[in-house]
Amino acid sequence: MEKLIITVAPTGSVPTKKDTHFLPTTPDEIAETAYLCEQEGASVIHVHCRDENERPTSDSNVFKETVEKIRRRTKLLVMVSTSGVAGKSDEERAQPLAVKPEMASLTTGSLNFAGRKPSIVYINSWETVTFLAQRMRQAMIKPELEAFDIGFIHQGVKLLQQDLVDAPALFQLVMGVDGGIPGTVDNLLHMIRQLPANSIYTVAGVGKSQLDMTSLSINIGGHVRVGLEDNIYFSKGQLAPNESFVARIKRMADNLGREIASPSEARVILGLDHT
Repeated sequence: MEKLIITVAPTGSVPTKKDTHFLPTTPDEIAETAYLCEQEGASVIHVHCRDENERPTSDSNVFKETVEKIRRRTKLLVMVSTSGVAGKSDEERAQPLAVKPEMASLTTGSLNFAGRKPSIVYINSWETVTFLAQRMRQAMIKPELEAFDIGFIHQGVKLLQQDLVDAPALFQLVMGVDGGIPGTVDNLLHMIRQLPANSIYTVAGVGKSQLDMTSLSINIGGHVRVGLEDNIYFSKGQLAPNESFVARIKRMADNLGREIASPSEARVILGLDHT
């Protein structure tokens, strides 16, 4: 079985330090987290940034500082977020691409984050999706196609058909968001069956679905994402830092006899070894 790629998503755009004091929000904190997670087995870091008031930002200068500090301390593959913040323009959402990451997230559809109060509408028009895909293609940045439900996968197929994304495509199957597909075994297997031939996939389970979904992915040959962006609780009522979540995945993989990919091995698996 292919070696396991562990992605860590340490910050996201929703949790705050009021939710968990383990959340890294400054460039120095994110770089320190990156180092600790690499030591535990992570090979990819999914980077969101915050401003001085802890609010999500797409500012290229903040991303530049953060990514430079990560690269000084680690060999991790850097994936920046283009999810943006409510009300941001396409150009603003593309700003993180200026730091020349190896990868960038690309959500292929819109979603109601119904579990939030007030609820969040995550808008990704087809025009926005293709705009970001074209920018990534021009910059030779590999997109990770974020799929919160079946329709998101089919939109990813359209990107392949229109030569906006190169095969084999990388999909992130996000399970358990309130408003997206529930995190069940049947649903995950159904999502996987919808993927184009030879696709690579990573599984993220949000909240209480994290352990079930990531353990299943390890078992059947997929890759995994963990981190405080998806779930702040290590167990019921217990907060923990990002590196603890990565270490648990490594222990699970070790117990199942699946080897962990180093950053250099992950580059080969993802087709990035030419960069």
